[in-house]
Amino acid sequence: MLPRLITRSLRHRPGRALLIVLTLIMGLSLEAALLSLAMDIGEKNERELTAFGSNILLLPKDAADPATSGLSLQSQGHIDQSQLAALDGPVDFPLAGYAPFVYSLADVNGRQIVINGTVFEQALRINPWWSVEGEIPAKGSHGAILGKEVAAKLGLKAGDSFTVKEGGTVRTLAVTGTLNSGGSEDSQVIMDLDQAQSISGLTGKVSVVEVSVLAGEGQNLDQVAASLDELVPGARAKTVKQVAEASQNLLGKINLLMVLVTALIIFISGLTVSASLANAVMERRREIGLMKSLGAEGRGIASVILGEALVLSAVAGPAGYLLGLVLAQAIGLSVFDTTVSFHLPVIPIVIISAGVLAFVASLMPVRRALSIEPAVILRGE
Repeated sequence: MLPRLITRSLRHRPGRALLIVLTLIMGLSLEAALLSLAMDIGEKNERELTAFGSNILLLPKDAADPATSGLSLQSQGHIDQSQLAALDGPVDFPLAGYAPFVYSLADVNGRQIVINGTVFEQALRINPWWSVEGEIPAKGSHGAILGKEVAAKLGLKAGDSFTVKEGGTVRTLAVTGTLNSGGSEDSQVIMDLDQAQSISGLTGKVSVVEVSVLAGEGQNLDQVAASLDELVPGARAKTVKQVAEASQNLLGKINLLMVLVTALIIFISGLTVSASLANAVMERRREIGLMKSLGAEGRGIASVILGEALVLSAVAGPAGYLLGLVLAQAIGLSVFDTTVSFHLPVIPIVIISAGVLAFVASLMPVRRALSIEPAVILRGE
């Protein structure tokens, strides 16, 4: 009897049933979209934040704290480059990239200037704001790029040559381009790591390693730093708090925003569904009064109303998820310029949410239906 009553009620009031289904679909689709984004946002957000550069520095064991003394070029010790091979293998944290640097002070065309050796491919990956006009020198070539301040000071441009002297080493290098980084690199001569090591007599040594870790994937940067201390025993890891805190704080705020927006949308959808069901009860008060007069119990009447709501939620749940997946992809492409990954847990969450929302929204209409007095209704009052 209960399925027949539910089917008859829905068939005779298709407009109201459609309104409730559409309301549920709208709320559930936004919930599905925001849940998908929230589960995917850590990785996407961190990929955006890698534009801020490294968030951990690997320093020599005896190096002073750069926050108080800066990165000194002399008497600070060095890291054995061979130990960095551990970063190329499997690690237990999401490593976005790393770049080694070796610094020394040399005579460049008669001026004391810092020369900086690095692996350009790795350095550009974690410093995407570096703007190079010209070309990056090929590995093993006698070329270098000049920071914009050095180029202006020496009056050099791409295609010119200059001389580097350090200790007993004299090397003539060609300018392949200029660099605008907005940082200390603008006052340096940057070249391939092997060449800088050869000029400075520091073969197989590096001064500092910049490491970029995706800290938004549930990673604690202090724990990652401890892991790096073990992986590279000749170095000590120091977190760059500005980038790390900006990354974690921004991710936390975005997730909180997702939760608040989802809760607000579900609340509004619930109110709309509850109002529609309450209105339906008022329209059917004579029918409910007649059922009570014929001996129907409150449990049976409540079952009809709850059953209708749950049947409609069973239709709206899958439809809301599919629409939410489309919305998530649209938001992902417009905000992060990438698609949102499929997350299986979103499906049961949305379907269960649909049932819970329908049940809670039905409580007030059920209470109103149970308060109907048969004698009053049947007298036409």
